[in-house]
Amino acid sequence: MEKKTAAINIRAHHLLCMKYFKGKGYSPEFVSNFYKVIKSLENNPIIRITNGVDIICSACPRSKEKRCVEKDSSFEGEMTEKDNKVIRYLGIELNAGIKIKKARNLVDQNLEKLKEICEGCEWLEYCC
Repeated sequence: MEKKTAAINIRAHHLLCMKYFKGKGYSPEFVSNFYKVIKSLENNPIIRITNGVDIICSACPRSKEKRCVEKDSSFEGEMTEKDNKVIRYLGIELNAGIKIKKARNLVDQNLEKLKEICEGCEWLEYCC
């Protein structure tokens, strides 16, 4: 019997981050974890698109108690709105299971309208 693996939770806006990630400007633990996550996606697993803290956030020093607390208490809401925009632009459902290759193809097909989501991101200078 084939062992079924659980889908990997990925924040919707992290699909954009993964596309351009260069490992600069972050803590060593975050960079290491991000590369580990990218490596774990090489075999085209099913991911679950979320609008909350995910496996990438797990190594972020700004992630506390399953919330992004980067600047203030409103920041998690800002990140959630970015996630929700990506979900709308890609035409997928929240918590939908999707193969990573399909998700990446959707990002590539919608890149022009997705770029506005990156505007104002403090990490922009490190990835694009």
